[in-house]
Amino acid sequence: MSPTGRILAALALARHEDGMRPRIAPLSAPCAPYVRPIGPHADDPAVARAFAFHLLLVAEQDDAEIALAAVGADSPLGHSLSLADADISWTRTAATRTAIQLPVCYDTLPSSVQREHARRRRTWTRLAADHTITYTRSRHLKDLMAAATVWATLQRRHGPLQDNVGAEGWETVLEEVRAAKACIATLSVDRAVIAAQLCLTRGAHCYALPLAVDPAHRHLAPGHALLRLLVDDLAADGIHTLHLDPATGRRHASRGQYGPARPTTRAALSSPRIAAA
Repeated sequence: MSPTGRILAALALARHEDGMRPRIAPLSAPCAPYVRPIGPHADDPAVARAFAFHLLLVAEQDDAEIALAAVGADSPLGHSLSLADADISWTRTAATRTAIQLPVCYDTLPSSVQREHARRRRTWTRLAADHTITYTRSRHLKDLMAAATVWATLQRRHGPLQDNVGAEGWETVLEEVRAAKACIATLSVDRAVIAAQLCLTRGAHCYALPLAVDPAHRHLAPGHALLRLLVDDLAADGIHTLHLDPATGRRHASRGQYGPARPTTRAALSSPRIAAA
């Protein structure tokens, strides 16, 4: 806050007391671990330094573990945390949060990537000869809430997020942001959803949360098929950038399948014990 009490920026974190030490992590983790302050002065370097210093104090005074899964390496907060290396030893690894520029110009991609796209399209063309393939993206709240249940069910089958992702928690979030700020794209074979992608939007930017797929259909690479349809659909709606979460980015765009991929985030985890700030 400013000296007059006006809120300048906010950083949504959660404190977990279920271990030997308190753990501070993004409120949205593990579903959306990206750490980004919001507010009218969120990008002010002075504000970022204040957040970084506060994290240092919490880590020192409470002996807390600060677990920030993905901080923008070139963001003010990322720079401030880097400058804090004199006081805290961060275990850092580069992670890729890929930004796909829309519309995708497939003709400009490397020949090997174009051949890969063509091969996958042939697979789905052959499948469509005997099955009904359906792509949908929610446009209204009723469709969004119905798709949220399907997305959560697929997540529970999908793997490590099964204990943390459920329709109940996301229903609360989606009812708040509503269809104007969120959508779920699905890909179905004979009316059975085999891939679902939850996205949050802000202006001309769309942020994809972890992809959910049916393990029984992984041999068809449904995630790739859904992403190809999604990028074209979003571009038609005026979205100019699709941001993939690190896990989805590794599966898709990290190999340049939708354009160049750059390591734009830094995974950061505090050391077990830190020096005094």
